[in-house]
Formats: sequence, structure tokens, C-alpha cells
Amino acid sequence: MGNIQLNVKAALIGAALWLAGCASVQVVSERDVEQRVSSIVLGQTTLVEVEGLFGTSHNKEQSRWVYNLSDTAYGMAHRRSGKLSGMFPVAPVVAPTDTRAVITVWFTETGIVKGLEVTRYFDAPFTNDYRYLVKASEQNTLESVTRIGESSNLRVAGSDKASGTFALEDGSGKARINVKLENQILHITSRNAHDRLSTEYRVFAKRERAFADKIASAEFIR
Repeated sequence: MGNIQLNVKAALIGAALWLAGCASVQVVSERDVEQRVSSIVLGQTTLVEVEGLFGTSHNKEQSRWVYNLSDTAYGMAHRRSGKLSGMFPVAPVVAPTDTRAVITVWFTETGIVKGLEVTRYFDAPFTNDYRYLVKASEQNTLESVTRIGESSNLRVAGSDKASGTFALEDGSGKARINVKLENQILHITSRNAHDRLSTEYRVFAKRERAFADKIASAEFIR
């Protein structure tokens, strides 16, 4: 009787493993991410529309939703408790593998998008986008952004006051942040061409994160 139970258990585990192995792997498409992100318009897109694009965010902040878009694969996990743990010591699960994009959306009190951050992990150069509604399209806004960049250990590499643009660099020439103020929307695009496993990549990413956090909490942002 014991051997029969062992054989049945082995067969069930084998079947579960076979099903898990045959299950398709979910891969996050860069094109799909870009299409969904392009549908978000600051000052117009609503919370309900964002939910339709990415689902409901699981973080507790009503004014800031965060989505972690990852490739997933089916694997096996050990059951630690429950009625089925004896007969089925392992169970198929869906687990994230590689994070491909992190989407952060800020909302006004009335549920309208006022800020958007898109961090990508597809192919180098890694490109991140930041969009914020500002209180007024004035020249001193760009001056404030410049000071924030310098306080984040980034240097101004180029400036065109007439077009409301300037750039920030880390000194290597392989990573750059472009800034543009247009129609009360602050556009920030970062391109990091350093190897993702390199120290240079991590240093610039840390500076970029500090810069973006300071911008998001600045007084000139709505």
C-alpha cells in the first residue's frame, strides 16, 4: 500500500512538473508598454482609464500608483501547510523573472493624472521618461530644475533658453538627461548607456533617482 501511495504521489508531482514546463512563459513586450504609456495624457487621463491600461495598483497610496511589469514563468513551490500538503508537497506557481518596466502614476485629488514616470529595463541604452505638470511655464522653473540637477551631482551640458531645453550629464558622455518645459509639462528623458552591471551604471542611476525624487516633490510641481 505504501508503494502505491508513493507511486501515485510521484506521478502527481511528475504531472504537475510537466504541466508547469509546458505552460507558456509571459514576456513583457516593449512595444506593448510603449503603446499603453502613450495613451496617458497629463491633465486629461483619469484614474479609471489608467486602471483600464494597467489594472489596479496594489500600493496603498491613492494619489500614487506603481506598476511593476515583469516577465513571468511557471515553476514549482513547496506547500508548507494545508490539507493538500501531504498528497501534493509541491504546486505550480507563476513567478516573476526579469523586471522590464516600472510605471509610476501620480493623480490629483480629483483622479486626473498629473505625473508619470516610466523606468525601462529592455535593451541598452536604458531610457527612462518623467513627465510632470508644473504650476506655471516660467523660466525660473528651468532654473530651479538646473539647481536640482547640480545638487544631484549632475552637470549642465547644454542649454537653449529660447526652446526651454537643457541637458545634464555625469561627465562620462555615456549617460545624459534631457529636460524640456513645454505647455506647462516638464519632460525629462534619461539615457544610460553604461553596462547595467557596471559601477558607472549604478552611480548614474542613483543620481538620476535622487534628481527625479527632488523634482517630484518640488514646489513648482502641481
